[in-house]
Amino acid sequence: MSRYETEEEQVEAIKSWWKKNGTQLLTGLLVIAVAFSGWRYWNHQNQVKSMNASALFEVMQMNLQQGTFGEVSREGLKLIQEQPESPYAAAAAMMLAKYSYEKGEFDTAKQHLEWVRSHAQDDSIKQVATLRLARLLADKQEFSNAQDVLNQVNTESLLPAEKAGMDYVSGLIALGQANLSDAADGFRKVVNNPDASKTLQGIAQIQLDDLPH
Repeated sequence: MSRYETEEEQVEAIKSWWKKNGTQLLTGLLVIAVAFSGWRYWNHQNQVKSMNASALFEVMQMNLQQGTFGEVSREGLKLIQEQPESPYAAAAAMMLAKYSYEKGEFDTAKQHLEWVRSHAQDDSIKQVATLRLARLLADKQEFSNAQDVLNQVNTESLLPAEKAGMDYVSGLIALGQANLSDAADGFRKVVNNPDASKTLQGIAQIQLDDLPH
C-alpha cells in the first residue's frame, strides 16, 4: 500500500517538506548560481587582461625594433605593476632593461633585470636575465659582483647560444681581473661556438686580438 492514500495527502506531504526545506534549498541553489556567475566573470576578466597584455607586448616589440620604444615604455611599466605574474610582464621588463641599458641607464636596467629574476615564472627567462645582469655588472667593472651573479646560472640548462653569452661574460670578468689566460679562453670559446651570434663572435674576436701575445 502506498504511504499516502490520496492525492490530497501527497500534496500536503510535499507542502510540509517544502516548508521545512524549501528555504535551505533555494539558498543552496542561489549560492551555486552566484559562484558560477562569479567564476565566469573572473575567467572573462582574466581573458581580457591576457589579451590586452598580449596586444601591448606586440606593440612594445614593434616599437623596440623601430627605435621608438620610449613611446610605450610607460605602458610597459604599468603592465609590470598591474599583472606581475603574467609572462608578458617579465618580457616587458626584459625589454625595459634593454632600453635602459642602451641609454646608459645601467642602474635602471639592473632594477628591471633583478625584477625578472625575482618574479618571472619561467626559469629560462630568469636564466637570460641572470646572464644579462652579469654582463651589465661586468660592463660597469663590478667584476666580483658579476662573477657572483654568473655563479648562479644553471649551466646544465643553457642553450648553446646562451653558453656563448656566458663564456663572453666570463672572458670580460677575467680580463677585468687581469687574468689574461682565462680571458682568452672565454673569448675563444665564443668565437668557436657555431651557435653564437655573428655580432657576439665579432666582438669576442676583437677582444681576443687585443690581448697581449
